[in-house]
Amino acid sequence: MAPIIAVKDVCKIYNRHAPDEMIALDNINLDIAAGDVVALTGPSGSGKTTLLSLLGCMGRPTSGSIRLHERHISRLPERFLAKIRRETFGFVFQHYNLLRDVSVTENVMLPLYPTAMRVKTMKNLAHEVLERFGIGHMADKKVKLLSGGEQQRVAIARALVTQPDIIIADEPTAHLDNELAHDLLAIFRQLSDDGKTLIIATHDPFVSRSGLIKRTIELRFGRVVGDVFP
Repeated sequence: MAPIIAVKDVCKIYNRHAPDEMIALDNINLDIAAGDVVALTGPSGSGKTTLLSLLGCMGRPTSGSIRLHERHISRLPERFLAKIRRETFGFVFQHYNLLRDVSVTENVMLPLYPTAMRVKTMKNLAHEVLERFGIGHMADKKVKLLSGGEQQRVAIARALVTQPDIIIADEPTAHLDNELAHDLLAIFRQLSDDGKTLIIATHDPFVSRSGLIKRTIELRFGRVVGDVFP
């Protein structure tokens, strides 16, 4: 079976040909299978977040190619990449990136724009995913009134409202206490059981040793230095 994501000879260089040129990724090659739960590990500056952004179509490589479902996506125009992001990926950010002064429902609906979908349909989809995570009763509350754990669930609901195949998470436990981190990993296990592919950038041993991770890819200085299947 073909991998869901295939990365070949990918390099990412910032400020190319300038005095402050920086090689963030250097000749990355990897395949990710559908249903994988992958941890990207390595120290700060190793390239984890840059690789996540390329895998999630939020940036383009300087050279090399990335295929998604066997389709080359590295050089597609932004209008096509935006559609791919909306339909294929759910993003969980370490700082949540929620709009604090609008309602929970409106935050969860954001990935559904712009589409031809009716607003009523969007609201129904948002409410369904909020109910799944036990916060349906908070649908009309402003985000700034929620606790950290509740905001976490809103962020995950937003990531899942488009029913994506792939979940991308950047240091999702970085600002969580042990209880909230445990709750988050329980949600991730549920998503894995549902057949979702998870790609998680983390330096947190709590995640690495949780039993959730099926594969660990270690980066250093923009290169893959380890690829382990526990």
